[in-house]
Amino acid sequence: MAAVQPAGFPRIYAVVKWAIVIALTLLAISAAAFWAWILGGFAASGFQAPHPAGRPGEALVITPECAWPYSVTDRDAEAVCRMFQHLTPEQRARVLERRR
Repeated sequence: MAAVQPAGFPRIYAVVKWAIVIALTLLAISAAAFWAWILGGFAASGFQAPHPAGRPGEALVITPECAWPYSVTDRDAEAVCRMFQHLTPEQRARVLERRR
């Protein structure tokens, strides 16, 4: 009897598997290079995200008007006053009108 030839499926499977692994690796490297280029461009241009609590040297004045419904000594009053001061004058007037 003649020797049975093995099917080519395992060889094709290995080639496809390694082609996918190599393609994904190259894609990951190119994505990392792209984001390093983009974020490096932001850093080189002097881009800085705004300070989340306002300007670092800015003193926040806590008044009963902006701290409502908290008292001026309450620790949450600072956050409420910061939100109140970020409103436009029209929005502030509307908020004060609703409180009355």
